[in-house]
Amino acid sequence: MPLPKSIQQVADAIVAFYAKATGDGPYQLYQYLPDQEYRVRRDLTDLKVWLEAKQINCVAISLADLFWRAIEESGRLDAIIAAEKDGGPTGLQDAIESIGSLLRRSPSLTDRIVSTVDDVSPRSAVFLYRAGALYPAIRTSGLLDELLGRVRLPVTLLYPGRLHGGFGLSFLDILPSHYGYRAMIIPRGDDE
Repeated sequence: MPLPKSIQQVADAIVAFYAKATGDGPYQLYQYLPDQEYRVRRDLTDLKVWLEAKQINCVAISLADLFWRAIEESGRLDAIIAAEKDGGPTGLQDAIESIGSLLRRSPSLTDRIVSTVDDVSPRSAVFLYRAGALYPAIRTSGLLDELLGRVRLPVTLLYPGRLHGGFGLSFLDILPSHYGYRAMIIPRGDDE
């Protein structure tokens, strides 16, 4: 079964990187509407099979898992819950800022991703999924920027949101468009 056109674009960029095998891997952002989450997951299972047939290992990293691991390891889960629950009008914002701070300090979310891919095959492609869990504590554009130069493998961030024009991304299709992404944006077509 052929891959959907947009997934094939992701695959082609990864294969092209390994054909030339120099420099940093491509950083890609695969944009899809939030209600397409489960279709995208099925397509990515097909992509994994396709890439592995080309001897490219696929490493899927749940940003939600890393997020929760950071909170649990900090020992601050109860304090964050209390801040949100009992903190009055600013409680939720205080909890969000506390989580953002936890994800930025060592080992940061970026450090955790780098650590996860340190021991993988040098012929691998990295897929970051469940980005919605980071909202609103961390912006995904900053995360990709922090990975540049630290992960030399192809990295694809799965982005649930809407593309406005060629470069504006509205996270979860609820936030105003953000234009700070330097990664190649590959939108999922409406007909896929």
